[in-house]
Amino acid sequence: MQGYHQQPASPQPNGPRMGGSTQLHSGVVQFMNGVYGWMAVGLAVTAGVSWGIAQSMDLVVTLFTGVTRWLLLLPFFLPMFIGPRIAGMSRGGATMAFMVISALIGVSLSYIPVVYQTSTLFTALAATVAAFASMAVFGFVTKKDLSGMGQFLLMALFGAIFASFANMFFVQSAGMSLLVSGIVALVSAGLTAYHTQAIKQLYLVNGGQGNLAINGALLLYINFLNLFLSLLHLLGGNRD
Repeated sequence: MQGYHQQPASPQPNGPRMGGSTQLHSGVVQFMNGVYGWMAVGLAVTAGVSWGIAQSMDLVVTLFTGVTRWLLLLPFFLPMFIGPRIAGMSRGGATMAFMVISALIGVSLSYIPVVYQTSTLFTALAATVAAFASMAVFGFVTKKDLSGMGQFLLMALFGAIFASFANMFFVQSAGMSLLVSGIVALVSAGLTAYHTQAIKQLYLVNGGQGNLAINGALLLYINFLNLFLSLLHLLGGNRD
C-alpha cells in the first residue's frame, strides 16, 4: 500500500523567516500538529466509511464476492499515483483527493468490523497508537539523519508487499502471512520516524506553503494504517 515518499527539498529562500529558535520551534510544532490533524481526519473518514458499510451484511457480501473483491485492492495503490501530484493541486483539490482516498480505502476495509472481534480491534488500535506516537516523537526529536534508513525500509516494504501477493496467489501459507505482517509492522514503525523527520525538514526549508501538510498527512496516514492492519492480523481474534 505504501509506495510514495518525499525527500527533503533543497534550501530555498522562501523558507520560514522567524526571529529566534523558540519561535521557530513553535512554528514547527504548530505545523506538525496540523499534519497530524489532517491524518486524524483521514483515518476518521476511513473508519466511518468502513463501519457504516459493515452494518449491512448484504452489502459486505456483495462487495467481497466475485470480481468486486479484486477491484477493492485498487484504492491501496492510489497514494502512489495521487500522492506525488498533491503538491501541484489547489488546496481544495488536494483536500478532496485525500478525502476520496480515505473513503475508498474505508470501503476496501469494510470487512474488518465483520471479521474481527471488537476487543481485538481496540487492542490493535491501542498498540498502533502507542507505537506510532513513540516513533513519531523519535523522528521529531532525533538529530540523526534517517534518510539512509528510510530508503532501506522502503525497499523492505516493497519486498514484503511482493511476498504478500506471492503468498496470496501461490504459496497460501499462514506462517508466511504472519511473517510478512510482522515485517510490515516493523517497517511501518520505522517509516513513521523517517517520514516525520522528512516532513519536519521540508517545513524548516520551505515553510508550510502549498499542500505540504496534506502531503505529509497522507504519508503518515499510510504508515498508521499499515501498522494497524499488520498488528490486527498478528493479534488474530477472528469472529467464529
